[in-house]
Amino acid sequence: MSRQNKNRLPFSGRSILSIFFLLTFIIQCRSLRVKDYFHPSFECHAGAGWKNAKDYQKYRTKFWLPNRLLFQEENQKLKQSKVVIAGNSLVQGFTPDLMSKEFPGLSIVNRGIGGDMTESLLDRLDTDVLMLNPQTIVIEIGGNDLIYSKCLSVTQKNIEMIVEKIHKRNSNTKIIFLATPPTLVPELNKIVPIYNLYLSEFSKNHKNVMYVEVWNDMRKSDDTRIDDEFVRSNGDPIHFNEKGYEVWGKKLRPLIQ
Repeated sequence: MSRQNKNRLPFSGRSILSIFFLLTFIIQCRSLRVKDYFHPSFECHAGAGWKNAKDYQKYRTKFWLPNRLLFQEENQKLKQSKVVIAGNSLVQGFTPDLMSKEFPGLSIVNRGIGGDMTESLLDRLDTDVLMLNPQTIVIEIGGNDLIYSKCLSVTQKNIEMIVEKIHKRNSNTKIIFLATPPTLVPELNKIVPIYNLYLSEFSKNHKNVMYVEVWNDMRKSDDTRIDDEFVRSNGDPIHFNEKGYEVWGKKLRPLIQ
C-alpha cells in the first residue's frame, strides 16, 4: 500500500491494532455482565446489532468500518490468497508474528475484527474474504453473539448463510470452523458448549465443512473454565494468550498445509 493510500485511511494498521486493544477492554467489561441463557427471566435478542443500538453504531463507525477500509485496500493489492482466516477479536489477535510462528512458510491473510458477530461477518464476507478467492477459509465466530444475548436460532441461521454464500461462489472451498473456546466467564461457559455442538453437527452434514475442537484442549480438567496456562497475564476473562494460538496452530496445520 502506498504512503498516499495510507493517508486516506482514518487509521493506520498500527493505530487500528491499538484501538483493538482498547475495544478489547470495553468488551471485557461488558462480558462480566453476560446474560445467563439458562436463567428463567432470560430473553434473547433477535434484532440487528446489540440491544444498545447507539453503542453498536459507535462501534461500527469507530472500529468496524475503519478495519474494513484497511482490508479492502489490502485486498486490491493482494488480489488472491489461498488461505484466509476470518472472525472476531480472537482472530484479529492472531498477529502476523504469531501466524508466522504457527504456520512457517505459509501465507495466511487475516480478516478478523474485534467485536464481530455472525451477522456482521456475513455482511462483509464478499468484500473482505471472498474477493481473495481463497481455497480454504478458517472461521472463528459466535462468541460475541453469545456475549450480546443473540437468539441461538439467529446465530445458527447466520452460520448457514455464511456457508451458503461461500459455497455459492465456489462449492469446492474448504470451510473450517474453530470451536469457540472456554473463558473465565461462567455464563458463557454454560452456553458455549451448546453452540459448539451445533457447529460440530452442522459440519458433519455439509460437504467441505469441517469443525475443529479446541474447547476440550483449553479447559480445566473437570471444569468448564479456561485452563490457567491460557489466561492472559492481565486477567482478561475472554481472550487467551499465545499458548492458545499454539493450540490453534497444532490443530490447523495438518488441515491447511
